Amino acid sequence: MDEDLLTRVIAYSGYTVLCSAADGSIGDGQEGLWDHDCRILSRHRLSIADTRPTVVSSGQPSADRWEAVLRVARTGGSDAGPQLPQDALEIDVRRWIGPVLHETIRVQNHSAVGCQTTLLLEFDADFRDRLAEYDGDPPSRVERGWDEALTTLRFDYRAEHEGRTAIRGVRVGVVLATSPPKPVDAGFEFGIALEPNGEWSAQLEYASVVGSDVRTPDAAEHDRRSRQRARWAAGRLRIDADERLAAPFARAADDLFDLRNFELERRWTSNDDGAAWVVNAGMPMFTGFFGRDALTVGWQSAMLGPRATLGALAVAAATQATADDPWRDAEPGKMIHEMRRGPLTEIGLSPRDAYYGTQTTPAMFVIALSEAWHWTGDTTLLRRYRDAALRAFEWAETFGDLDTDGFLEYRQRSPKGLKNHGWKDSNEAVRYPDGRLVANPIATVEEQAFHYVALVRMAEILVALGEDEAADRFEARAARLRERWHEAFWMPDEGFYALALDADKRQVRSIASNAGHALGAGIVPPEQARVVADRLLEGDLFSGWGVRSLSNRHPSFNPFAYHLGAVWPVEQATFVLGFKRYGLDDHVERLVAAVLDAAVAFPDARLPEALSGHDRAEFTGPVRYPTANSPQAWSASAVVQVVQIMLGLYPFAPLHLLALVRPRLPEWLPAVTVRNLRVGRATVDLRFERRPDGSAAHRVLRRRGSILIVPAGPPQDVGGSTRTGEEALRFGLRVAPGRLARAARLGIGLV
Repeated sequence: MDEDLLTRVIAYSGYTVLCSAADGSIGDGQEGLWDHDCRILSRHRLSIADTRPTVVSSGQPSADRWEAVLRVARTGGSDAGPQLPQDALEIDVRRWIGPVLHETIRVQNHSAVGCQTTLLLEFDADFRDRLAEYDGDPPSRVERGWDEALTTLRFDYRAEHEGRTAIRGVRVGVVLATSPPKPVDAGFEFGIALEPNGEWSAQLEYASVVGSDVRTPDAAEHDRRSRQRARWAAGRLRIDADERLAAPFARAADDLFDLRNFELERRWTSNDDGAAWVVNAGMPMFTGFFGRDALTVGWQSAMLGPRATLGALAVAAATQATADDPWRDAEPGKMIHEMRRGPLTEIGLSPRDAYYGTQTTPAMFVIALSEAWHWTGDTTLLRRYRDAALRAFEWAETFGDLDTDGFLEYRQRSPKGLKNHGWKDSNEAVRYPDGRLVANPIATVEEQAFHYVALVRMAEILVALGEDEAADRFEARAARLRERWHEAFWMPDEGFYALALDADKRQVRSIASNAGHALGAGIVPPEQARVVADRLLEGDLFSGWGVRSLSNRHPSFNPFAYHLGAVWPVEQATFVLGFKRYGLDDHVERLVAAVLDAAVAFPDARLPEALSGHDRAEFTGPVRYPTANSPQAWSASAVVQVVQIMLGLYPFAPLHLLALVRPRLPEWLPAVTVRNLRVGRATVDLRFERRPDGSAAHRVLRRRGSILIVPAGPPQDVGGSTRTGEEALRFGLRVAPGRLARAARLGIGLV
């Protein structure tokens, strides 16, 4: 993208995204009507008598609706009348998406004098692929025509490459109109005759052609989704608290519903009732399935329920690679990075119809599976995805560890793939301290930490399934990795971990946020935990709104660089998790406050994909990363997880257990009530009230089903502020016999 989206209107549903100017027009930059990663309308302009209307007001009742009141002043008029100086034509525009676009235009004459005029709608379509900026534009042609019988303007697109063809199109049809349309070079126009205080209207439907399929607006389906949204909003988990907390949480929860991709749900989850969600990664750029994003969203937002996790697990398992395919950076057992649907993928100019250039998705699959079990207690999930999880580890051993040294290294094989396959996947992301680019293969610090926690969680899963010997092997592998990891990445002089190991296994000694993920994974030795946490919150990394992706002392730092200075909300949740895991209460409170402060500073209390790396003291509010998607699924899930961690909510549904891990509330938040929290088959309402020292007492307001609620200390506590009763759960799980107790020890991190 080449412009800031803050001034744009973004309405969306599934694969369809409408990005327009504030007046609803399309014509600049990334504005357009997009469907299946292709811009099917690149121009939409409305004018009356050659005059563009001005915006009086506009709004979005929901993510898939937009409406506006526009105005064109009438010339002439006098105080004596009958035409007055303030007389005008009002244009009301209403749009809904689901799929593609339905539009209603109504013109009202606010005058005692009639008029005759012309309304012109201009259209164009360039069928630009979302990936064109990376992969170029293919040889193609666009044909334009008018179908008089159907009163429809047609655009047809055809691209070809090496015997493969992509066919796209758009149909702009006039369904109803007070007067008939007339085709003109720019689009079509209507002659309008308006009586005094009279009205004219038209309804338009925009259909999308994708190969042999024609996608049309479906009013019944749109209404069904609206009812689902209403049921979700009424029945979901709720937070009653100060707006500084309640508003970002509610916005995040509802954004996750709105980011659902219904087409993918029908294809991959065999349900159409909302039991399993497949969420788009972010708007307007990231429609489709993005493996690590969706799985991260699932486990981060699990407090809201398992829906997002169930959908992500289903798609990731179904698309797991079975063959060695260098074009797609795929190897047997590897899990998918992204699936795009644009023309470039159809004709083979981009591998991103099914691209596997990531090391993160396999680990996130196992973590998400384990977390789903913790929240639901549903062992059938573990059985269903056991084999896919084990194949992911076979990939890691066979293909992920290129030099058999126990660490995962990555390399780019696809000429159209990504250079970096770690958490930071932009090509420029991994650099030496002097600013030089690090060549592949690379072993990044966070990917080893993700692999470590996946090994532990796989041991837990195997214990739950009665496979103790296999679980022992995974637990032993995790222990070996933990020991070797610290030796390889620790920089004693910096009190921090190196960003990566290069091809010669030398430390890439850049100071970056990547090491913070190791705290969340629990791989950091307790004696180093506080030092690492302190380093993350030093001024060169901590902006005041969150931890920067790269130290501002690094020569490559840029506050507007995607992975070389920007602040990512999704990372902050993991860092908060790490601080909580090691009992670093002050660190938790400081970073939680930063995240929530940033959220409420943005419109609708919505955290975008990324913030700039500017220091908080420089401006009155956070500066958004210029081309950040908003909403972004894992920014929404990060808010949910931050709230969960602050309240210390950690479930283990197989034992009908909800642990309250040292809940704390900041000074500005005297109380929080959580309603409709579901653990297994039980539902509970809890109220937390702040004590003078910041800790929080809790009361059970309502309980349905079998659930034991117990206080607990952090699993790897180095904070030194243990409260009465916190050690009981730890002791009980350590001495308790049985398969579920051992699984809980592994899952909670008592290893």
